[in-house]
Amino acid sequence: MIIGTRKAYVAIFNRRYQNSINLSMLTPEDTLRLNVLISTCVAIRIDVYKLVVVGLTKDKKEQTITLNPTTDSSKYIQAVQKLLVNQVLGSMGGYPSYLKRWSRMGQVSSSNLTSLLKIGNIEAVVAVSNSQNLNDEVLDLVWWCATNTDQQAEIGRFLLTRDFVVEHLVGKQIASYLLEFLPFTDDTTQLIDTTNLVLQGDLISHEAKDKLWKQGQRKTAFLVGFIERMKNNLPNLDGTVAFNLDIKELECVNSEQGQILLKTIAHILKKINQEHVLYRTLEVLGTYLSHPMIQPSAQIDQLQSQAQTVLEQLGLNDEKIKARLLLAGVSEQLAVSTISAHSLAGSAIRKKLSDVLTPIQAALKLLTTP
Repeated sequence: MIIGTRKAYVAIFNRRYQNSINLSMLTPEDTLRLNVLISTCVAIRIDVYKLVVVGLTKDKKEQTITLNPTTDSSKYIQAVQKLLVNQVLGSMGGYPSYLKRWSRMGQVSSSNLTSLLKIGNIEAVVAVSNSQNLNDEVLDLVWWCATNTDQQAEIGRFLLTRDFVVEHLVGKQIASYLLEFLPFTDDTTQLIDTTNLVLQGDLISHEAKDKLWKQGQRKTAFLVGFIERMKNNLPNLDGTVAFNLDIKELECVNSEQGQILLKTIAHILKKINQEHVLYRTLEVLGTYLSHPMIQPSAQIDQLQSQAQTVLEQLGLNDEKIKARLLLAGVSEQLAVSTISAHSLAGSAIRKKLSDVLTPIQAALKLLTTP
C-alpha cells in the first residue's frame, strides 16, 4: 500500500515540480560550481538563510558556494535542489518531501543512502537518519548534513535511538548539541525525549547530568526523562538513605534508589501542569512498583479496592504495603479520558484530577516516610 501510494504521489510531484521550477534560472557560474561540488563531494547541504551550498569531501574538508540568485531566493534554492537531484539521482523531479511520514518510517533502502545525502534536501537526510540500514559509514555524513538546519534536533533524536550511535563518537557530539538546544525547546514531549536520550551511557558528563537534574526541580519534564532512563541510577544530591525494613513486599521501595525515585515522582506530581508529564510519570510509577497480583485500572476507587483485597489475600495488614499495592496499578489510564474529555491544561489538570492525584500522593508520602 505504501509503495503504491508513493509511486502515485511521486508522479504527481514530479509533474508539478517540473512545471514550477526551471533550471535555466540558475546562473551559469552557479551551475558550474554546483556540478563541481557534486563530483568532488560525498555530502551536500544547503543553508537556505545564508544562501550557500556546502559540500564535504572524502577527506572531510568543506567547500562552500555562495549563491547569486537572479530571482526569488526560495525558487532559486528549489532550482538548486532540482539540479542536485537531476545529477545525483538521475531524476527529473525533486525528492518527494510530502512523504514526510514515509521518511520517518525507515523505508529507505541501503543502496541509495549516500546518494540521498548529496541532494541538499533535509527531508532526505531525515529519511536516512531514520533508515533501518543506517550504519557507521553513513552516520558521520548524516550528522554533518543535519548541521545548521531546522531539523537538526529532530535528526539528533532519531540517531540517539540507535545503540551503535550511542557508542559512537558522533553520539557524544549529538548529545552535546541536544543539551545546548534544550533551553530553546518548548514542546514538552521533546523535552522529555531529549533528556531521556542524552542520559544514555556516558554521552554527557556526570556534571552535566547533575546540572540537568537540578534544573529539573523547576522544569519537571527533565525529571521525567531521568525517571524513565535512570530509575536505578538517579542522582542523590540531598542525602537520601535506604530504609532498613525487612519486608519482601517493600523491597523495591526501601532501597536508596527506590526512595529517590518515589520522592522525585511525588515532586513531579505536586507541580503537574502538562498532560504528557503526567501520563509518562504514572507509567513509570506503575511499572516500577508492578505486582503480579495487581492489574492496572482506569478508576482510582477500583485500584484502592483491589489493593485492600490483595493485602487480605496475602494475609497482611500493613498500610505501607497497601500503598505499594495501590501504586502498582496506576497508569496513564487514570488520567487520559478525563483530560481529553475536558481539554484540560495547566493547573486545571491538578484540580480536575484531585480525586486521582490525592490518594497517589498520600501513598507516596507514606512510602517515603521512615
